[in-house]
Amino acid sequence: MRPIPCYTDGMPTWGQLLKPDGRRLLATILMVALLFAAYIQAFAFVDDVPGATKPPLYDTLLPFDFWVPGMLLILPLALVSAPLQALGLSPLSSPLILPLQIGYVYLLSSLLVFGHDHWARHIAPRWRTGVVILPALIAILLWSSGMSAAIRSLPHMIPFFLSSTLLSACVLSLYAYIALCVSLAVLRRRRRAG
Repeated sequence: MRPIPCYTDGMPTWGQLLKPDGRRLLATILMVALLFAAYIQAFAFVDDVPGATKPPLYDTLLPFDFWVPGMLLILPLALVSAPLQALGLSPLSSPLILPLQIGYVYLLSSLLVFGHDHWARHIAPRWRTGVVILPALIAILLWSSGMSAAIRSLPHMIPFFLSSTLLSACVLSLYAYIALCVSLAVLRRRRRAG
C-alpha cells in the first residue's frame, strides 16, 4: 500500500486531487468507454432521421444496454446544465460535449480514487459493503418487474436486461461511494475546525 500524503487541513488542493495516475486514468477510460457505447446505442432514437448513418459498432452492442447506465453516469452533469438549457445555451448539445464529459468523468475518477485512498480506511467494512450492495439492490428492484416479464416473453433479451441492471448498479454504487467518502471528508474537516 502506498503512503498517503498528509494535507494541512485534511483536504487536498485541486492539483493534488486531479493529479493523474494509473487508477484515475483507468477509471476514466472505463467510464468514457461506457459513454461511447451509450452514444452508439443512442442511434436507436434517431434511426428514422433522414441522413442518419448507423455507427460501426451498433449491431455488436445491440444485445446489451449501455444507454441507461451511460445516461445515469452523466445525469448530474445534465442537471447542472439544465438552467443553461432553459436559456437556450446547452453545453450538452454543443461541440464542447466531449471534452466536458471527459473532464467530468475524470473528476469522478479523481474523487473515487482520492476518497478510497484517504477515507475508506475510516469507513467500517459493513458500511463499505452496504454502499456497494444497496444501490445494486435498488437497481434490481427498479428493473425486476419489467425484466421478469420481458425475459419470459423474449429470452434473447437476457443479456440486455442483465447488462442494464449490473452497469446501472455499478454507476449508482460509484456515486454512493463517492458521496460517502466526500461526506466523511467534510465531516472530519468540520470536526477539526469546530
